Amino acid sequence: MTGSPASEPARVRRTAGDRRAQLVQIGLELLPTTPVQELTIDEVARRAGISRSLLFHYFASKRDYYTAVTRAAADLLWEHLLPRPGTPPDDLVDGMLDRYVSWVETYQETHLAFVRGAAGGDPWVAEVYEETRARLVEVALGAPDLPDDARRRQLVLAWFAFTEDLIGQWVQEPTMTRPELLALLRDVLDHIVGLRPTPPPGAVPPPH
Repeated sequence: MTGSPASEPARVRRTAGDRRAQLVQIGLELLPTTPVQELTIDEVARRAGISRSLLFHYFASKRDYYTAVTRAAADLLWEHLLPRPGTPPDDLVDGMLDRYVSWVETYQETHLAFVRGAAGGDPWVAEVYEETRARLVEVALGAPDLPDDARRRQLVLAWFAFTEDLIGQWVQEPTMTRPELLALLRDVLDHIVGLRPTPPPGAVPPPH
């Protein structure tokens, strides 16, 4: 009597959470070349090896999927910008700015779509965008001797808008060196929050 062939190992079934995570990861992998609003559900489903209709079993709508990918990208941005443990307070903002420039260089189109989507009033983009900026403000306010008050928070938020725009333009058309860009952004921040007083009109700046 011949023995029965060994049965093939059962295929591991993904949990709903695992499948959602896989689909979001595919969206993240596409972001360097495709803004989140332009991700096609058919392409995401194809890469996941599932049908389009099954994708909507895990996400109620296309917007629900886009929101999940946007939030995951924002979390990655935050982890990328987060100061390394033991970073001296004086280096918090400089390090964050340097890593932010690198991020925009890598995800140029995605970053542009993220900022424009928030400015254009897309609620699902704006919510994630505001949360991300609020977390970055916390880092900027972590500079030494910088009180946390409503006025300075407002100024730092305005500085972030300037920073986003300038870095976005610089990545497309560098008109200065990277060190010059970083120094300019830090100098503007120091001036507007009062860490470096603005000289009166006509004053001669001290030699460097």
